[in-house]
Amino acid sequence: MEKAKHSIRFELEVQKDGSVQFKKYVDALQMNPGDKVTVNIFGGTISKDLARIFATEEEIEIIGTTQYEDRENIITFLSSQGTLTDAKDFRKRIEKILR
Repeated sequence: MEKAKHSIRFELEVQKDGSVQFKKYVDALQMNPGDKVTVNIFGGTISKDLARIFATEEEIEIIGTTQYEDRENIITFLSSQGTLTDAKDFRKRIEKILR
């Protein structure tokens, strides 16, 4: 059985040489030296429109994997959902889908 996964989120800046440097300690993960981690890197950040409807990178990835859809199309679709009168309704629908 796989261990429960813990995660934290923060943004990094790509350096001139193309590298990224973790400037934030990951103590919150309660990991030991030598433990393995999985890193997903997404170009850019969540737009204000998507943040307003509480969309996350994980949701975009799940939708893309499930629907075999390009990230750009998912973002366009989710951004159009911002026209809903209450963003909480969108969150409730997404939570039902992800269960």
